Amino acid sequence: MIRALWNSATGMAAQAAQVDLLAHDLANVGTTGYKKSSAAFADLVYRPVEERGMPVSRPEEPAVGSGVRLAATEKDFSQGPLVNTGNPLHVAVQGRGFLAVEGPDGGLYLTRDGAFYLNGAGEVVHASSGYRLFPPVAADGGEARLRIDRDGWVLADGGGVGQEILLGRIELYLVPNPQGLEAVGNNLFRATPASGEPVAVEPGQGGAGHLLPGYLEAANVEMAEALTKMLLAQRVYTSNSLAARVADEMWSLANNLRR
Repeated sequence: MIRALWNSATGMAAQAAQVDLLAHDLANVGTTGYKKSSAAFADLVYRPVEERGMPVSRPEEPAVGSGVRLAATEKDFSQGPLVNTGNPLHVAVQGRGFLAVEGPDGGLYLTRDGAFYLNGAGEVVHASSGYRLFPPVAADGGEARLRIDRDGWVLADGGGVGQEILLGRIELYLVPNPQGLEAVGNNLFRATPASGEPVAVEPGQGGAGHLLPGYLEAANVEMAEALTKMLLAQRVYTSNSLAARVADEMWSLANNLRR
């Protein structure tokens, strides 16, 4: 009975973790550049079943499981839908590359969210976090008219017809193992020893992908798929809960038989 209760409890815990991940994905379905998560589960230890008095040998000894556990959570970095915003300081990445911003601590943070704006100091900053674009790009005054082209060049209106001033260039970053990145909020990721050091490349080079000005990458969460998985996880949770209740009732009945 204890084994049945334990197995049911581990199953409930695993499905609760699945529901939490799916709920987080659904809550961010409208978040620019958001990447959905998936859970990987693993069996706990299998224990051999004792069959005393059974003369027949079998190629594999029968065993009973000890439940399930959450083995890992992974980010799906597949391309999300591209949405036309018409904003000249919005840019989407078509490929594997990441945009970079510089935090107040001087650290490098990566993102797929290409929503930028020009702050009062004339700096191009990330809309979600307020961090500066890296490499930094600045204009004289906060009212300059800027745009980003497909090759990552940030250009300012020069005042004359067809005249533009080159302010800088956006770089893309490739990560050896994106699954090792640490999510730190505000659509930002930080490199870790597991991810490897990001490598700066020019847009269109090294498989990093191209930039699409005037667009943003939407979340890659498919609502219908997430809701279907949510319903399945809830049903599995309910089944484990029912199994635990039945095991508890049988245990209570067995205890009463001893009296």
